[in-house]
Amino acid sequence: MRFRWNPAALYEVRRLPGVQAEVERHAARIASAAGAGYSWSSRQGAKRPQGRWRAIVYPDTWPARRDNARRNTLVRALGGARS
Repeated sequence: MRFRWNPAALYEVRRLPGVQAEVERHAARIASAAGAGYSWSSRQGAKRPQGRWRAIVYPDTWPARRDNARRNTLVRALGGARS
């Protein structure tokens, strides 16, 4: 028996609600660990061919930007948000 990859099926797996929820859960945890002024958003990447679901955490206010620039808050929050 030969195994054949089905890229279209893998693309659909990446769109499953459970996958989206897990990615968003991690992003929300990191934003919460960073503190006030940090937000997150998520979306599916371009289909070339992966189309992975991805999320970003970013400073949403000027004080948060300054805090992140001075203290590397997002890097520290990323290290503490694992589990």
